[in-house]
Amino acid sequence: MELKEIKILLEKYETGESSLAEEKMLRKYFRNHQVPEELKAYQGIFAFSEVEKEKKSTVNGTLPEPVKSYKHLWTGIAASIILLVGIFLFQDDSSEMQDSELGTIQNEEEALQKSMEALKMVSKLMNESKQDLIYLKEFNKTKDKFLKTE
Repeated sequence: MELKEIKILLEKYETGESSLAEEKMLRKYFRNHQVPEELKAYQGIFAFSEVEKEKKSTVNGTLPEPVKSYKHLWTGIAASIILLVGIFLFQDDSSEMQDSELGTIQNEEEALQKSMEALKMVSKLMNESKQDLIYLKEFNKTKDKFLKTE
């Protein structure tokens, strides 16, 4: 096999595009002791793979029998029972109220008054939040002193 062909196969090997047959040809070539000096590093790689391929595992392949535990089974059953008891004991009885009574006001002036109160409350909360923005502006001024924006 020519040195040029070996270099092409090595490039394919390094990029992961070589086939098993090509890798077998490389292993066979590097088993030969007449390897050019520039390819000595590859000889070690392929020699190592040959040695490791021949090794057999000495570890016993059997695993101990797993201990059967019903702990998880009983935990699941207990959680299910607690869930069911909680659903039945803490069931909301507000469904007895009629839907027509919830949140409706028959008098138009009273409805207007309640709406105005709600809007005033929202306005008050918005104004309080707006006052907090002063601190944000001060923070931005200080930040801009240290960080120059372009």
